[in-house]
Amino acid sequence: MKLPLSWLRDFVSIDAPVEEISRRLSYAGLVVENVEKLAPGFAGVFAARVLHVEKHPNADRLNLCDVDAGQKGQFKVVCGAPNVKAGMVAPLALVGAQLGKQPPLEAAVIRGVRSEGMLCSERELGLSQDHAAILALGADAPLGGDVAAYLHLDDTVLDVEVTPNRGDCLSVLGLAREVAALFAARLRAPRLRAAHWAGSHDGARFSFSVSIEATDLCPRYAALSMTGIKIGPSPAWLKRRLELCGMRALNNVVDATNYVMLELGQPLHAFDFGKIAGGRIIVRRAGDTREFVTLDDVPRALDPNDLLIADSDKPLAIAGVMGGLNSEVGDSTATILLESAYFEPMTIARTARRLGLRSEASYRFERGIDRAGQVGALIRAADLIRRIARGREASPIADFEPRTAEPREIALDLGAMESLLGAAIPPAVARSRLKSLGAQVSTRAKGVLAVVPPSFRSDLVEQADLIEEVARLGGLEDIPALLPERVAALARVNREREFLKGTREVMLGCGLTEAATIAFIAPADNARFSGLQAAPRPVKVTNPLSAELSELRVSLMPGLIASLRFNLNREARAFHAFEMGKTFRMDGDVATEHHHLAAVSYGAFALSAIGEHSVMAGFFSIKGILETYLEAIGILPRVAFKALESADAPFLHPGRSAIVTLDDAPIGLIGELHPAEAMRLDLNDPCAVYELDMSSLIAYGFSPRKTFQPPPKYPAIRRDLALVLDRNFPVDMVVKTIRECGASLLESVEVFDVYEGTAVAAGKKSVALACRYRAKDRTLTDEEVNRIHAVLVEQARTRLGAELRQ
Repeated sequence: MKLPLSWLRDFVSIDAPVEEISRRLSYAGLVVENVEKLAPGFAGVFAARVLHVEKHPNADRLNLCDVDAGQKGQFKVVCGAPNVKAGMVAPLALVGAQLGKQPPLEAAVIRGVRSEGMLCSERELGLSQDHAAILALGADAPLGGDVAAYLHLDDTVLDVEVTPNRGDCLSVLGLAREVAALFAARLRAPRLRAAHWAGSHDGARFSFSVSIEATDLCPRYAALSMTGIKIGPSPAWLKRRLELCGMRALNNVVDATNYVMLELGQPLHAFDFGKIAGGRIIVRRAGDTREFVTLDDVPRALDPNDLLIADSDKPLAIAGVMGGLNSEVGDSTATILLESAYFEPMTIARTARRLGLRSEASYRFERGIDRAGQVGALIRAADLIRRIARGREASPIADFEPRTAEPREIALDLGAMESLLGAAIPPAVARSRLKSLGAQVSTRAKGVLAVVPPSFRSDLVEQADLIEEVARLGGLEDIPALLPERVAALARVNREREFLKGTREVMLGCGLTEAATIAFIAPADNARFSGLQAAPRPVKVTNPLSAELSELRVSLMPGLIASLRFNLNREARAFHAFEMGKTFRMDGDVATEHHHLAAVSYGAFALSAIGEHSVMAGFFSIKGILETYLEAIGILPRVAFKALESADAPFLHPGRSAIVTLDDAPIGLIGELHPAEAMRLDLNDPCAVYELDMSSLIAYGFSPRKTFQPPPKYPAIRRDLALVLDRNFPVDMVVKTIRECGASLLESVEVFDVYEGTAVAAGKKSVALACRYRAKDRTLTDEEVNRIHAVLVEQARTRLGAELRQ
């Protein structure tokens, strides 16, 4: 919001320098991002009234003008502008005036007549490139007064960042109210009184009716018809103020509505009354209306829930966003209907975002306007239009409020305020600060205030909001930095938080980097990476930021894959990351959340010595990371990796993927990306991934920390074992079975070879394992190990249905 200080001083008088105003506003939460100091490009130019105009005796295109510059005196000026006429007020540059970079103005003799000054156009004053006519000042311009001061050319403009919850500060009056409260100054709020309307002979012609069908979206609608309008340019002072606030002047009626919006924060709209069928205004949803042409001559596709302003035949405007071309105020307009309404913020925000059509009006409606400011804004706009467009009221103000806003009372416990702020604020000071915001304050009980927020502060809804306001107006920097006096107590252990912390430590210890991706995702990515369930129903976003972010993720995989591609595009050679986050899916008609853990590994996993190959990411490297994690939880012996059907996870490699089960219940997926998917992502090396549903793991927690043990004193004895099994028999099952069959002296079982070839039967494979035996208290003998190993071999053969390979 751009704030000209000259406009601010219409409402509050302060002597503080601009730096102090900026500092206090910034500390109060309204950060001043920029201060622009403006200076006029001329000096010695004053307002003067043209008294008499006559033709130049020696030139057909020149006129002799007698002008009155008040205390500066009366002068004769030669002027060639076609619009000069008696009675108009124009800028007069006297002898010695400085116009831009030109030399000081001197008296000149033009065609035998001495000119004692010059009536100036906008180009000569540096306001624009318009040189076709002299600049017409308003009738209220003081004769002899400095034109630069009248046009607010010597001004300072603050660019204030207004947070989304402070819609009340999107106006000059709103910011003036803040400045008055911060400097303990008196606010000169405008006195808005409707002009007396005693009826007129043409009142019946300009009567209208209003019907609000969508009362849930438009709880209040006020309107006023005005006639006798003379469309034309606005006065220079009004155009200048609009320009200082970043708006372009159009014509006097539209400029008046924009001026009131900037001044009071209430958006207005003017319809050409003659284009309203039957003089009937209907506030309704779009329904079956599918398209509407807005003021910028662009057809807009409508949603059935968009709010429209219509007559009995057609839509006239998209409520709160933009008017229609079919009811535009033009040069021939003589009668208008002024609209001032309150529209619910969410419906305006939804429509404006979907259409990609942001206007100054929608920007204010989205953030919430004064619920009670509609009639006052109409009064102010009508007063302006009477002054600058010669209009007059053709009807009284019609105010319709089918859904009233009840005042809300908030209890403020002064003791709770001191506890929350850590500073004691006297009750009288707190009361004074709240009143300076426009709130009504009374005493409810001892130490408790009853506060009724003003209608323009929709963000004040609970006690904490009031406490923040009291602290903010006093200066948050003045609250001392002290430790709380209360006794700190240890918080109860949160098992879920501790589990996530332990998971993070293990993943980081395995060399992965934690990533955090957004939960919004494109429907195509949800379909491509379906997660742990086959064809889950995704959760649709009701009000998406874009079509590419219209669903909530069913898997963490798309976000990690996108991060991988992002890093590779920036010349990274490897990427190893994990993410802990929530996934979402529909269970029946209910949207559910699930804690997941996912990881992606691509490229060199560990640096190698010079001249040697690096350890590359792949199925077994990421399986090792996952097994390390499961072992830390203490459930690795109960976890199995089973072959995965291609239809269950089509994005994974059919021969290098598995389903992770816990006690035969599936809890995750692991594998390398399918070659087609890797080609789509332009990956040159294998990319290994896994994803787990942590919901079933949190209950286990992490095992106690491992303790260091001294190396064994006695040697181990190795015995090898080669079993011939079916080709598709899982080797993992072989290892687990041998461990279960082994005695307490069996220390480890490792696979060191898997053979398929002519030495074994077709459809079979040979699995060679190394079994190590060790005792903690003695050296084992060969006879003892042979006896134990023979028993183990026999049990393994029996349970696995295997044969010994000779």
